[in-house]
Amino acid sequence: MSKSFLGPKIVMVTFFTLMGAFGLNLTAGQFFVPLNDTFGWDLTILSLAVSLNMITWGIFQPVMGKLIDLFGPKSVIAGSAALMGSAFILSATITQLWQFFLYYGMLTAIGFAGCGSMANSVLVSRWYVTTRAKMLSRSSMGMNIGQLILLPLTGALIASSSFRTAFVVLGLIMLVIVVPFVLIVVKNNPSEVNQMPDGDPSSSFTVVKSVSLSEALKSREFWIATLGFATCGFTLYLVAMHLPNFAVDLGGGKSLGGKLLGIAAFGSAISMLVTGQLTPVFGKRKLLIMLYMVRLLAFIWLAVSPGIWQLYVFAIVYGISSMPIIPLVTGIIGDKFGKNAMGSILGFSWFIHQVFAALGVFLGGYLRTLTGNYELAFWLGAVLLTFGVVLTTLIKEQPIPAISKTAVQ
Repeated sequence: MSKSFLGPKIVMVTFFTLMGAFGLNLTAGQFFVPLNDTFGWDLTILSLAVSLNMITWGIFQPVMGKLIDLFGPKSVIAGSAALMGSAFILSATITQLWQFFLYYGMLTAIGFAGCGSMANSVLVSRWYVTTRAKMLSRSSMGMNIGQLILLPLTGALIASSSFRTAFVVLGLIMLVIVVPFVLIVVKNNPSEVNQMPDGDPSSSFTVVKSVSLSEALKSREFWIATLGFATCGFTLYLVAMHLPNFAVDLGGGKSLGGKLLGIAAFGSAISMLVTGQLTPVFGKRKLLIMLYMVRLLAFIWLAVSPGIWQLYVFAIVYGISSMPIIPLVTGIIGDKFGKNAMGSILGFSWFIHQVFAALGVFLGGYLRTLTGNYELAFWLGAVLLTFGVVLTTLIKEQPIPAISKTAVQ
């Protein structure tokens, strides 16, 4: 009797890995208030540390992509998750600003680069071809569930205990749960266990010819997709890092930001599931345009309607358009440029994404300090999203491969 297809377990592992990785990396905004209360570090300085995280993460995306090409995703993901967990535990010991910059700004970011979306997309894409878009959406739901669980947990730990306890608990989640899970279950390729992609030895599909990074950088399609993706990075991290502080500005408690981000994550999880089912019907480009437009409306709402109840509405609408953008862009680049796109080429696209994410985090804090509120930052996000919508309309999408009748779903 043939061994059951390992692909579903691979998707499950990437789901839990992304839960931990994104859940941890997006908690930084909730530490702003307690770090300010404890050490007097102002919002601009703390935002700069998070911007360093974004830039470091972006720089190491192509590096991790190359390491994955050389050694496979399993060892890179496991080692990176261990580094990320260790960095969070070290963050519980901070007493000086440079330590926060080192532990969160650099070490956490390097770990995240190797166990975040890019690395896990590579792994899933090695196991699935005809059902790649659907499986990337399923695994990427871990990003949402991680926020849904870990962001409110972080807020509750900070409110009930201390920021140091929160750092330790979050770090242990990576070290005790995620790392062993990856080491025990994951195989780099189906061929390691005598299987085929999609679990179908009789499947036939068109393999897109891989191109080099230098060739991709000369491609109009690469820059259209990547610059649109960059507007996602700016607005995604502007919200993730500054919504908790904005909620406090409006009179909410220290735990409100985590609750709002959890609501957004729940909306994003539902949207991720729906877009995964709709991709074969409507295509990635049309769904991307819709999601960018929904996020644009959410930012306009946030800029003109400041108030506690309005934040709940924003969280729901914004959540619908948050994380589902990532697997769609990943799929478009993979479809266009082939296997290498899931390593070095996708890594470079993520680098640009993270440069803009760092700008979003820094400018959010700087404009808040300069003007006393976040209104200008939110309008800036809306302008960039308008640019993202226009760019996405110019994408020429590759045909979706036909699914073999015998492929394992």
